[in-house]
Amino acid sequence: MNEPTSIQQIAQLLADEHAEGDEGMAKILWFRHDREIRLVEISHSVGNTGEALPFRFTADPPDVPFESVVVLLGSEDGRKFEQGDLDIPGWDMAQVTYLLNKD
Repeated sequence: MNEPTSIQQIAQLLADEHAEGDEGMAKILWFRHDREIRLVEISHSVGNTGEALPFRFTADPPDVPFESVVVLLGSEDGRKFEQGDLDIPGWDMAQVTYLLNKD
């Protein structure tokens, strides 16, 4: 099997690992970007804060050769985010691909 190398392949790998570690994970949205992986993860396992706070991670070659940003939202905050009532400046919903969608 080929090792993942594209930003999309690495994003999917991270999404799969995060979903495996959280039984309450409902959705993972990948915001396409050419230099970093941007994920919004919506989980029934976390509470709602009314904020979308990004957590930034440096690249970790060879497994994750791109910088990444993850935003973890509770169910209600996730609904608001998808409806446009909670946003992350500079992240465009037109750039979204759902890597996981259990709902």
